[in-house]
Amino acid sequence: MEKKFLSLFLLMSLVGLSARAQFSRLDKYPNIPAQYDAAFVDYVKDFASGVAKTPSGQYFGQITRERNVYGFGAYYTDTDGIIYGQYRLGNFLFGIKMGTLTAKVGSDDHFICYDLTTGNPLYIMKDGDKYSLPADYEKTYRFESLTYQNGDKYVGETVNGRREGLGIYYYNNGNYYYGRYKNNERRGFGALFFTNNTITIQYWKDENE
Repeated sequence: MEKKFLSLFLLMSLVGLSARAQFSRLDKYPNIPAQYDAAFVDYVKDFASGVAKTPSGQYFGQITRERNVYGFGAYYTDTDGIIYGQYRLGNFLFGIKMGTLTAKVGSDDHFICYDLTTGNPLYIMKDGDKYSLPADYEKTYRFESLTYQNGDKYVGETVNGRREGLGIYYYNNGNYYYGRYKNNERRGFGALFFTNNTITIQYWKDENE
């Protein structure tokens, strides 16, 4: 009886681990609760925007009075390409790392990697482990560059060809917007970057709220 109970316990444990691994693979990147995003914005909303040069490259975005990189910004680096997203005390928190061949969307510890030559998702990294993708991911999720008739362009995540996930919308006047999208519409907090080196944080409400 004890051996049978032990075998059953081990089997249940393995099933639990398998379920957790599958769940991890299905999470492209951390799902940040809306209240956390709101608390971050409340803290950084009054920070000025500016340009900061560092040994790794040049940053354009929000900066504290002490000249610390803090808030929404775009970091033009020598190693990781352009990094759009949110920063705290000079450290990248969440966003898009767009290199020449791949785009990594999420945080440093948990992100999905896309192939920029095809737009296809490649894998998910979480806590140092690489996860393969479910079969339907390649058919559903992509990272694309979409150009519109008015000259505007969107570069970012799509679902079935529609803007959904994180992305950057470039206006033909040189301004651009970074944030989340759902069903082609902006959702939640994002930042509008102007050519005069100013930034406006915006909030886009879900129609179901």
